[in-house]
Amino acid sequence: MKIKICLLSLALLFLSACGPALTALPYADDFSNPNSGWKIVNDSAVKINYQDGALQFTIPELDTLAWSVPKDKRFGDFVLDVDATQVDGPNDNSYGVIFRYVDDRNFYRLDISGDGYFAVFKYKDGKWTKVQDYTDTTAVKQGAATNHLQVIAKGNQFTFNVNDQLVKTFSDGDFPNGNIGVTAGALFDNADVHIAFDNLRVSEIKP
Repeated sequence: MKIKICLLSLALLFLSACGPALTALPYADDFSNPNSGWKIVNDSAVKINYQDGALQFTIPELDTLAWSVPKDKRFGDFVLDVDATQVDGPNDNSYGVIFRYVDDRNFYRLDISGDGYFAVFKYKDGKWTKVQDYTDTTAVKQGAATNHLQVIAKGNQFTFNVNDQLVKTFSDGDFPNGNIGVTAGALFDNADVHIAFDNLRVSEIKP
């Protein structure tokens, strides 16, 4: 399957160890302010808008993956929390978060789907690697429901929780810091995916 990737992040400088200072924590966005710095898109393949107090993705075109990050943010160690709601569309979908985002060709991605699966990917130099292929889990609330996603990033160690249940840990040191973001896609047999993100917070790791 050839996936059309829509690059929806704002233009950022390459983030390296000698780049800009890390963003102060906590950082939060409830998406009530349409000027808070996330990318808005309105084209035939992807629509991203602030609406009803959330950042809403609509993916009307099949085999399309989209993401958005806030402007000029950079994090090292953190806890990322966000509520992700399947508003409408097929359960056979893809939605989640990206993190340690360096640029549109380098980051990690945690996905879940409305039919009860999760997966973890690494995108390096524009090539995908499966850290964890799609695996069914009872942690995901299926269908038109809200799932709470959490990523804990400490050095090269990552922990993923869905609705307060541990689903995956892994280690990788390629991206020591970077931005965070949200993502949705119509990657399987159905388009018209509609996902809303709300109550995003990036906080310090508790001792």
